[in-house]
Amino acid sequence: MRTPAMPVFTAAVLAFALSLPARAGDSTDASEEYPAVIDSILAEAVSFLGAPYVEGGTDGTGFDCSGLAWRVFGDHGIELYRTVSGIETQGIRVEREDLRPGDLMIFHDPSHVGIYLGNGEFIHCSSWQDRGVVITPIDHSNYLRRYSSARRIVFDGEDGAGG
Repeated sequence: MRTPAMPVFTAAVLAFALSLPARAGDSTDASEEYPAVIDSILAEAVSFLGAPYVEGGTDGTGFDCSGLAWRVFGDHGIELYRTVSGIETQGIRVEREDLRPGDLMIFHDPSHVGIYLGNGEFIHCSSWQDRGVVITPIDHSNYLRRYSSARRIVFDGEDGAGG
């Protein structure tokens, strides 16, 4: 069983992340409701903050970027491909300004994936300087220049897709 390394910090970050606006470009109308599973996916992802980068990793002892997404979505019954190139073909494409929490952000050169948290931040597992699972602003220069697309895997009634 996994125990967060910093439970107080993790709880504070989670509370903050879940209170953030749901769209990248504007604040959330209180009447908008997103699937409850998103909150649970984000909570699990945040619980892994500080887990190390391990190539091919898919659990709390270490992740790679797609391993983190694969794990937290899979733990909620949502199957993802195990690679960034596979994930790029799933769900529907969304514009950067329409990002919602739970959307998957795809980056290239090198390939990378992260989960959008809201309020201009995403959670991902970074191999750079062995940072591991971290939260990063989406406008960080390294990720801004490498941004390729975003995919919505979990849908609400307005998306026109099941899920």
